[in-house]
Amino acid sequence: MIPNVLQVLTVAVREKRCVAIRYHDQTHIRVIEPHAIYTAGNGEIVVDGYQTRGYSSSGRLPPFWRPYRLKKISAVSLLKEFFQTRTQDGFMSDKDRYRDGLLAMVDDHRRRSFVFPSSVGPEEMGPHLPGNLHRR
Repeated sequence: MIPNVLQVLTVAVREKRCVAIRYHDQTHIRVIEPHAIYTAGNGEIVVDGYQTRGYSSSGRLPPFWRPYRLKKISAVSLLKEFFQTRTQDGFMSDKDRYRDGLLAMVDDHRRRSFVFPSSVGPEEMGPHLPGNLHRR
């Protein structure tokens, strides 16, 4: 995982802002609305995102929900575009996978967005973002 991916995604969750990502060494961009960041049962950090546009390796047309493994995100950029919590499109804050290892979650109109302190140190985040990628 490249450095700051977790930080950028955490800001996006907290501020309910879209992000553009490159996933799995592909050159195509995907735009997602990150709703929850958590540690999966296998120990990997995952973000559940609602992809609104961009590339899909399956050929499926957005929009759709999908989990993204942070270690496979090769680039991330915080966009100025905001989103609303997608409860009507299936987001549920009480899913079993969020119970253990939850790092961040958007509000679900019953509570405010929150972020748990991350225990992931900078040495575990990988190399720096290339200089030609801008967060805004």
